[in-house]
Amino acid sequence: MVHPNTFLPLRQVLEAAGDITFSAEEFHQLTSYFKVRVLKKKEFFNHQNQYCRYVALVNSGCLRGFHTNDKGDELTLFFAFAGQWAGDKTSFYSGHPSISGIQALEKTEIVYVDKHDWETAMDRTPAFEKWYRRRSRETLEETQRKFIARQTESAEEKYLNLLKNEPAIVARIPQQYIASYFGIKPQSLSRVRKLISVDADFLT
Repeated sequence: MVHPNTFLPLRQVLEAAGDITFSAEEFHQLTSYFKVRVLKKKEFFNHQNQYCRYVALVNSGCLRGFHTNDKGDELTLFFAFAGQWAGDKTSFYSGHPSISGIQALEKTEIVYVDKHDWETAMDRTPAFEKWYRRRSRETLEETQRKFIARQTESAEEKYLNLLKNEPAIVARIPQQYIASYFGIKPQSLSRVRKLISVDADFLT
């Protein structure tokens, strides 16, 4: 039996902006389309080159999305913590193989939904459809901003921005994954961290 609080993070995410609300009946109907799963550390939610059947909201823990090239090198695409979504949306909607794998970095609880139930939920729950349209626009803007930053910022600037805007990544994610998120070698990240530490000591 699903605990009553299991879907509380989902409701908080959907109603976060303040102008979208769900009645008890609407939210109960919405949650009927979602399932609950607990992933063990290092367990995969989705494998690269397989169809991404689900999208998920993280309740607790952390997921990492990454692409592995022909040489076996990994490029981290995203981290998803509590209250954040994960999935390969291109694969999810198109039915094509996913370009990324998604793996739990620690014990992670998720609520997840397949494409059919996702689209049914939008058709039958107007508030959810309204939220999704807004979220799609915000996600596009965020993706464009991050792409520009990755192309224009130095490794030091990227790390400083990470400390400022996403401190959970620095606190909880192994350094080799942060390095692959930046597209640099772990040794280069170590040099950046030492440089920032020296600068901080100099200013104090």
